[in-house]
Amino acid sequence: MRANGKRVVSRLEEIYQCGKKEDGTFTRMAFSEEDVRGRRLFASWAEDLGMTCRVDEAGNLIARMEGQDNSLPAILMGSHLDTVPDGGRYDGVLGCVGGLEVCETFREEGYVPKHPIELIVFTDEEGFRFGKGLTGSSAICGQDPDVSDSELDIYGEERGKVMESYGISCKDMPKAAKDPSSVHCFIELHIEQGARLYKTKTSVGVVSSIAGVNRYDVTVTGEANHAGSTAMADRKDALVAAAGFINRIPEITKEYGNEFTVATVGTIKVTPHSVNVIPGTCSFSLEIRDQDAQLMKLIEEKLRESLFDTCGKYGVTCTFVPTSFHEPAPMSEWVKGSVEQAVKELGIDYSVIPSGAFHDSLIMTSVFPTGMIFVPSEKGISHSRYEYTEDGDIENGCNVLLRTVLNVDK
Repeated sequence: MRANGKRVVSRLEEIYQCGKKEDGTFTRMAFSEEDVRGRRLFASWAEDLGMTCRVDEAGNLIARMEGQDNSLPAILMGSHLDTVPDGGRYDGVLGCVGGLEVCETFREEGYVPKHPIELIVFTDEEGFRFGKGLTGSSAICGQDPDVSDSELDIYGEERGKVMESYGISCKDMPKAAKDPSSVHCFIELHIEQGARLYKTKTSVGVVSSIAGVNRYDVTVTGEANHAGSTAMADRKDALVAAAGFINRIPEITKEYGNEFTVATVGTIKVTPHSVNVIPGTCSFSLEIRDQDAQLMKLIEEKLRESLFDTCGKYGVTCTFVPTSFHEPAPMSEWVKGSVEQAVKELGIDYSVIPSGAFHDSLIMTSVFPTGMIFVPSEKGISHSRYEYTEDGDIENGCNVLLRTVLNVDK
């Protein structure tokens, strides 16, 4: 029993065209016309297979294939169809189309699984429209999706009106929560969104866990003064002090972390923000990611020490304020084991690797047994129209997904 790789690639292209815009970009922003168009196309394919489709209270599109014993908990597959601005063909979409290919292959082979199967197209995974993502998976897991009618999107539209046009409401979203006893497991096929598989020429990644994330707001406070008349020895330049600390982040992360530990300053702002004034304050974001919460804490402590030492050297002060924390999310051992068994049965080369990026699986691990399958991203490029995965790697990923479903169905 083998997946039809050409069919999968063709469908990926059809969904991609649903995001084509007049300016030449390809974007399926959550809740947009393009997003709706892609979902309708996906639903039509599922319905052609005799699957029943419904949209839950959080806007998740769920296509169901009945099994031999529908009293058994369902095997879930899926991902998301929404994209970042001018996103690529594969991010999220591969997990949805790959899951559909598993169901179509079963139909063609006359195989009826013991468990029912549900394909889920999650709502607003990317989150760029309202500034918060993983909306659909949060609702399914019974977590507060943290939405309100009054919050505004990037265009100034109220969420309540956007949701209404989509056929859902903020107040009803919690009703989408799934009973854990109704789910056997969840499996997500995805491109790696990193370069490890590509660099090592490895066909498949068996995901061990999704990285935890610590985020902080850091502010360095010096003294604003005239840029022309203040001698270098008399300055308390907040930006220079901040730069001295930021420059040390890579070496500290490398010294105390491992090959998967990362730390990033993604935003920075100075005041008064004038060409002829020495910066009086410098505020910036700091993010730490790793698979080990204790290691993340150690990196935090070492970076904090470095920050205060650097500020002391420059005669300035600082604050270091935690803003958010996501626990690392290990995959379920038995589902991960089923994925690894499938790769070995197929004779495909693989490695066990963590995910540094967030996925719907991050949320799903909190309630349901979850596993992830990665295929390579060329040069590690993702969230871009230049995102690319070889057709052969796509077919390999779909066959691993297919074999994994057969394994967990037993």
